[in-house]
Amino acid sequence: MRQLLTAREPILQQQWVALDLETTGLSPSSDAIIEVGAVRFRGNETLDTLSTFVNPKRQLSDFIVGYTGITQADVDSAPPPDAALSALSAFVGADPVVGHNIRFDLGFLAAAGLSLTNPTCDTWELAFVIRPGASSYALSKLASELGVGHERPHRALDDAAATARVFASLIAEAAELEIDVLSELHRTARRSDSRLAYAMAGLAETAAADLSAAADGPTLGFDIAAIRRRSHSAPALRTAREPMPVDADAVAAALEVGGPLDRSMQGFEHRQEQVQMARAVAETINTFAAGGEGRLIVEAGTGVGKSLAYLLPAALYALSNDARVVVSTNTINLQEQLLSKDLPIVTEAITAMAASGQNGLDASRLRATQLKGRSNYLCLSKLLSLRASEFVSEPDARMLSKLLVWLRSTATGDRSELNLGNRAAAEPWNRLSAQGASGCTGVAGTCFLRSAREQASSAHLIIVNHALLMADLATDGSILPEHDLLIVDEAHHLEESATRQLGFEIGQATAQDHLAAVSGQDGLLARAVGMVRAEPVSDSRRQTVEKIAEEVSSLSPRIRESLAGLLAEAAGVAESSDEGPGGGDRPRRELRVTRATRAQPAWSGLEASWERTDLLLAKLSDALSRLTIAMEDMDEANLPGYTGLMVDAAEMGRENEQLRIRLAEFFPQPQSESVYWVSRSSQTGRRPPHIGLHAAPLSVGDKLEEMVYSRTGAVVMTSATLAADGSFGHLVDRTGFDHAQQLLVGSPFDYPNAALVCLPDDLPEPSSWAYQGVLEQAVVDAAVAAGGHTMVLFTSYASLQQAAKEVRPSLRPHDISVLAQGTDGTPHRIVADFIDNPRSVILGTASFWEGVDLPGDTLKVLLVTRLPFAVPTDPIVSARSEMFEDPFRQYSLPEAILRLRQGFGRLIRTSSDRGVAVILDRRIISKSYGKSFARSLPPATLSRMPLADVPRAIGRFLGAEG
Repeated sequence: MRQLLTAREPILQQQWVALDLETTGLSPSSDAIIEVGAVRFRGNETLDTLSTFVNPKRQLSDFIVGYTGITQADVDSAPPPDAALSALSAFVGADPVVGHNIRFDLGFLAAAGLSLTNPTCDTWELAFVIRPGASSYALSKLASELGVGHERPHRALDDAAATARVFASLIAEAAELEIDVLSELHRTARRSDSRLAYAMAGLAETAAADLSAAADGPTLGFDIAAIRRRSHSAPALRTAREPMPVDADAVAAALEVGGPLDRSMQGFEHRQEQVQMARAVAETINTFAAGGEGRLIVEAGTGVGKSLAYLLPAALYALSNDARVVVSTNTINLQEQLLSKDLPIVTEAITAMAASGQNGLDASRLRATQLKGRSNYLCLSKLLSLRASEFVSEPDARMLSKLLVWLRSTATGDRSELNLGNRAAAEPWNRLSAQGASGCTGVAGTCFLRSAREQASSAHLIIVNHALLMADLATDGSILPEHDLLIVDEAHHLEESATRQLGFEIGQATAQDHLAAVSGQDGLLARAVGMVRAEPVSDSRRQTVEKIAEEVSSLSPRIRESLAGLLAEAAGVAESSDEGPGGGDRPRRELRVTRATRAQPAWSGLEASWERTDLLLAKLSDALSRLTIAMEDMDEANLPGYTGLMVDAAEMGRENEQLRIRLAEFFPQPQSESVYWVSRSSQTGRRPPHIGLHAAPLSVGDKLEEMVYSRTGAVVMTSATLAADGSFGHLVDRTGFDHAQQLLVGSPFDYPNAALVCLPDDLPEPSSWAYQGVLEQAVVDAAVAAGGHTMVLFTSYASLQQAAKEVRPSLRPHDISVLAQGTDGTPHRIVADFIDNPRSVILGTASFWEGVDLPGDTLKVLLVTRLPFAVPTDPIVSARSEMFEDPFRQYSLPEAILRLRQGFGRLIRTSSDRGVAVILDRRIISKSYGKSFARSLPPATLSRMPLADVPRAIGRFLGAEG
């Protein structure tokens, strides 16, 4: 552990050195430094600088040259590493050092022979703690948000200068924190190997003359009373006994030209399709109000404004009857749009309707809230339990510090207010959330989860996601309050969400995390032992807890080894029975476990291995039960974190039993209505393959009918893509949503003039060896014709990566960038970069087929590489296909049509958009089922042509007057 020094003088007056390196890659062992930059500064004053190239004695890659702007000539004439690092060492001297992700820089310096022992601080970690909800912790973004500038990113001196300015701004912000918060931050940092310990010591010493008294006092680290005041709930609703209907004519009139909304809303656009849908939703509600069963399926094309069409009648019904309406969506973006954009418009519409005499409702009474699953809310008891731990790991300490700063302002405890950083940085949240804390009573009666549910009980409109709706199904309705109306938006995802919620996955990481939480260095048992040793308890209680800890410490490695062996054995048996196309180097990622698999002699050995594992897990369950009994009735008042520890003990006991139940189902007790499979990733480097056991229901329709539809007065299912070839039959069959009124509302957009669909008729078949090369040239030609502004949708990640490799060099001379999923950042980052520089090409798969909104001139050309049929060997697809007489036409084809429609929907987002779609799969022309795809697309202009004519067609169409 690094020595935790005490700051010599007030932190704001100290002299620091900001450091940054540019390198040939990310690995200190195999890459080299090519530039060093350092800035000596005090506060906002720059005192001195150092900048030098470094000769790496190797060729720079095209990527590094493009990324940094550093050329081969720059480094070939530069000093060797020894000379450059000697100059840096002399420049730094004994001053404390700051860097952004400084571990990276220190790692490269150490590998090159310079090990700095100076006190350090990391601006990434400092920003992570001091600015809990920052949009980004990237250096350029932080510099921009702090208003300190960053002129030339990815050059060492400029990055070091920006780091110095960011550090000074963050330290100034931190200095404004209350003394008890600063003391907690210092207390937390000094208990871990934290890069913030030195800076926090200086800040706390500046703020308090007696740091030890402040740091070790009895404060919680946050103000419970203030949190309680911020999170107060509204009065409960009083639902009318006999529901009043909605005036469907008034709803329609509100959306007509000259209606109340037209008079009150700037930029109002009349859409007859929206009026038609709103009237249908109102009539569905009224069917329920009259004692019937109100059910409606409505597809509303892009541009209809379906959110307003269902929210207006739903809000009118909720206000009239003081009733609850639940709206479930699949994406966070739509949830936020509903709350921040659409609901204010609905409130305005109701106010305008009341003013014109159409209703007497008070729109200001309308209450709406967003309710999420347990894992989204912080558990204060768990937080206190972590705070009380004798040792806190660095990731836990960083998260604890961040949350203590955040608790000064949050009213919700909702993780959406936070930027949790990368996956490793975010991991501690999983242990601190309310997930599994069902027995927790909160801290001093305060609980964010309970507060959120109380808010939902008193709200007219409750916005949830499909995952929570399905979790409510799985827990027999224990999450959502009773409601009269359910609206399922983005309903094409409902089956997928139900399948995920009603199934399970058991992987090596699942077991490792579970056992680490129980018996790790700062796990449950370690905390329990620390608590009974530190507090005055009886010898017998202490000895009992210590004995249980020793027992579990011996048991955990055996469980870990047994589970790993069981998973590996299961993968071997499943692979030996796999009848799919094999051989060669095909990665067998998902191996279905069928009756034939279970009939193999090797399966008997598997069940024997399961039995041994189950016996070990049973012993762990017994130990956790005995621990809970041994820790009962201790004094919470004198034991900070005791409630959280007991909650964790109960939660881990439940998790252990759930693991046993799921393993038993997978091996000796499979359910006839479920599908089972083993996933196995390819081995990479020294990492062994990841193995997982999976289960999913074959059909979710009956469960949805029993637990969702039949328990709700009225249900509306809607999306922009629900029908396949003009029919809702596929949706009804997959989700069990029978006996519903059906409405298919087209888009108000002028597709014949807004969109051109090119169907090249001379392409090789997608299965041909020649296809990939033709595809890559088509991408280059289309992107050049449009000057970027292009997105390419793939169905294969391997094909995407190959295309990225080949098209980058071809597009670089045209100053067109390539943004490839999996290589150039997260999907969110890629979309942001595309918006910043539309002279780019996005190569995407999976999530890029929907949910990407690039209106206006940003996206002009959309290329679809293949018709998006699901992989037939996917275990769920394979098992569900067996349920049909004609699985291709009854299952695979409708699914692919819906997927294509979702992908096409990325092109035209507003009434003024104009774009070209190119479908690079000749099966849409050559196969009989291709007509079904073509008919399902919006009524754009379809044009068959040779592939060579596509660039000219793109140029003509985009250059023509709209």
